[in-house]
Amino acid sequence: MMTRCSQVNCFAHAGEACWDGARDHTRCPFWSAGETSSEAVPESAPASVRVPWSGGALGLTDLVNLSAQGRMILIGVLGAQDTGKTTLLLGNYLELLRGGRLADASFAASRTLHAWESLAAWVRFDDAARRPSFPPHTPRGTSRVPGLLHVGLRGRQDELRDVLLTDAPGEWFTRWAIQEDAPDAEGARWIVERADAFLVLADCERLAGSQRGPARNNIRQLLERLGNHARDRPTTLVWSKADHPPNAGIRAQLRRALNECIPHASEVESTTTDRRTLAGALESVLSLAWSPPRARAVTEPVLEHHPFAAFRGHHAHS
Repeated sequence: MMTRCSQVNCFAHAGEACWDGARDHTRCPFWSAGETSSEAVPESAPASVRVPWSGGALGLTDLVNLSAQGRMILIGVLGAQDTGKTTLLLGNYLELLRGGRLADASFAASRTLHAWESLAAWVRFDDAARRPSFPPHTPRGTSRVPGLLHVGLRGRQDELRDVLLTDAPGEWFTRWAIQEDAPDAEGARWIVERADAFLVLADCERLAGSQRGPARNNIRQLLERLGNHARDRPTTLVWSKADHPPNAGIRAQLRRALNECIPHASEVESTTTDRRTLAGALESVLSLAWSPPRARAVTEPVLEHHPFAAFRGHHAHS
């Protein structure tokens, strides 16, 4: 028998965060699990201790709480498997912890601290028996949307922006680049449809190695596919792992593809040997997406054969 939460807006059964904020959704009093665990939180728990998030990566229903607070910025981080997407995001989080600024804004809050800290644990010297390493590969699951990492940033004018960063498996984008309507590319389609800006990662280490041919084709396919959807949204091609530069021919081919598919896109390089480049990559699109674009002027149509239909009660004065 499938168990579900009694709250209609909770999708913990689908892998998203608990609606009531419980770390383990099976111990939540709203979870209809048939049997009540002796360690379950009692239903009489005071409402003051409940929060509408768990600290893990956000899901769709969590966005409702954020959208009521103010404008959100969704940054889509695209790239094949192991191109350094999660590492780039983690580098920005660690820079904010050091007191650094991002897009000239300072850290104000986060609803996904548990998710951030789970990633940060891999790069810290917390255990003498384990050396720091890069974060593990983001697992490929069946979720409809990616995990969303959140940071609240406060600008110079005291304005607050909730920034959501997608942490999705690279297989989604590789599949989407090959077949746009593939069933297992739904998460990639969700990101591309809703993102305010894009970071597209090209793995320089792979482009410079024995797999440079397939790697070049993969990133070119992704740029061509994204070019059909990016419109005028800020887009940056990130040459990740730039301390392993590819040859000039491959770089020129990909730059040509970028200019043809997304003419307004920019380029940056990033490497873990210089943490400032990780922040610079995200800033390249976040600074452009920080302020909402101006609305285009509305032009009322004038029907030539029915001029009275365009009358709005205003008389021109000479």
